[in-house]
Amino acid sequence: MILKNYILEKNINLLDNYNMSLLYGENIGFKNDIKIKIKKNTSNCEFINLFENEIIKNESILYNFINNTSLFDPKKVVFINEVTDKFFKILMEITTLLGTDTKIILLSSLLDKKSKIRNYFEKDKQSVIIACYQDNERSLQNYINTNLKDFKGINGEVTNLIIENSNLNRQVIKIELSKIKSFFKDKIINKNQLMELLNIKINEDFNFVRDASLLGNKKKVNQLIGEMEFLSEDNFYYLNLIAMRLNKLLEILIIKESIGDIDMVLEGLKPKIFWKDKPIILEQLRKWNLNKLEVALSEINKTEMLMKKSSQIRNDLLVKSLIIELCNQANDSLAT
Repeated sequence: MILKNYILEKNINLLDNYNMSLLYGENIGFKNDIKIKIKKNTSNCEFINLFENEIIKNESILYNFINNTSLFDPKKVVFINEVTDKFFKILMEITTLLGTDTKIILLSSLLDKKSKIRNYFEKDKQSVIIACYQDNERSLQNYINTNLKDFKGINGEVTNLIIENSNLNRQVIKIELSKIKSFFKDKIINKNQLMELLNIKINEDFNFVRDASLLGNKKKVNQLIGEMEFLSEDNFYYLNLIAMRLNKLLEILIIKESIGDIDMVLEGLKPKIFWKDKPIILEQLRKWNLNKLEVALSEINKTEMLMKKSSQIRNDLLVKSLIIELCNQANDSLAT
């Protein structure tokens, strides 16, 4: 069963009608918003967060979560991240095990039309699939206006400033909106203060670090890390900037498999790649393939989870360690 993403965003309770749901696509921010809404709208429930690779290594992890009964929470929602067609066999096995009190939410990056999992969800009336494609300027304007509806000073110039600073990435905008709500406590937005708050210059500095890392330029990475101040309140934002670029590279390579012509792929991308970023992206594509990108995105998720779980570790050191690791991965030989 296919469900449009904008319909789901308006009414998250539609998922209550299905035991299994699949959200796929490159819009990480949308998928995270849906996960948060599910948690807010589901009471007396145990939430479990798993990844495909750990389930494949030990399938009993998933079966135990499904079969075990909790004394405190009668309902369960299991989020399974980074799902690919490798999970299809397990998926077919667990469909017969699910009761009315257990829901499975699968989250995946882009899936082509030949994908077994995508085809299954599109045809199965007992399951639902939602394509999470990248936002456009109009959808992001609506997103910003909805989140800041109680604030004065919101106009086209302000929303465009937020959008341009995010490179059309909802996850980045979400972080910026959180800053705005915390800073403008009187709910009156001042444009000059907003420009300073968005750290536009710092964002540009980090993009240089990210790009050097994904190009495998160790000398440049060491130099830039030493020169840049990693602000504690922006460490999660930095992770999202890296994930945004890796997902863009992943999207390009997936489309290239069916089209073949890289220039045609880049021209057809939505949103468009800025002209100044095109040479850098082309160079990064020579350093990364699908397998390496999936591993890198998994490392980002692990780093984010560690940052959320542990207050004993400095988050800026975790981000710097990730940048260095990605730089090393960029220099590893491409798998054949």
